[in-house]
Amino acid sequence: MAVEDMFGDLQKIDILAEKRETNEVLMVLVCNGFIDGSPQTQKALLDKMEGYLNHTQSEVFQEKYADWSVILRVTFDEEPDQLIMSLLNKCKPWADDYAVKLEFEIGGKQVRFVEQS
Repeated sequence: MAVEDMFGDLQKIDILAEKRETNEVLMVLVCNGFIDGSPQTQKALLDKMEGYLNHTQSEVFQEKYADWSVILRVTFDEEPDQLIMSLLNKCKPWADDYAVKLEFEIGGKQVRFVEQS
């Protein structure tokens, strides 16, 4: 499957929703089909996530949502390759640098990473 089929346009935000009552902005990155662990797939996913994170720093975004909480939810139809899961687990500090809360969903259910010590 081509990267475009898995992640859509790497330059675009898939979904951006406002929750005015809680001052939250939800950005959803939609992953379609099985997401394999190949280096090209990992790079494409990170590139798309970077686009989302950079968007939160843009003037337009800051003007509108300066005091809002931002959530980036990465959603999968089905469980991705284990390499993708461990890659995403390492992305939390990256999202924290942008003051963005990172969430994951597989098949419509929220997934939490358990810290392995």
